[in-house]
Amino acid sequence: MSSFISQILSPGGGVLMIPFIRMVIMVLFATTLIAFIFGVARIHMAILSFLAGGLLLAISFFMSEYEKVLEKAKENGRSSGSTVTSSANNGERAKSD
Repeated sequence: MSSFISQILSPGGGVLMIPFIRMVIMVLFATTLIAFIFGVARIHMAILSFLAGGLLLAISFFMSEYEKVLEKAKENGRSSGSTVTSSANNGERAKSD
């Protein structure tokens, strides 16, 4: 349990909370939509449903863009890692000569 908490509190660890946040916003969306359907504070529930739906879309967009950035970073790491390794080997050869 302390490992999970330390991962969340580490820099960039907030990404681990996104599935939890997404579920909470879905429950908020469902609750406000049901309250709207049953006529409880109709205009307020309509606005809250709209805002909750927007939050869900924004989180989905963020996650898709975040995954694209991670994939690009992995690809750049692979390509630059091979050039760094080859240049390091060339440097070692030059030193040994």
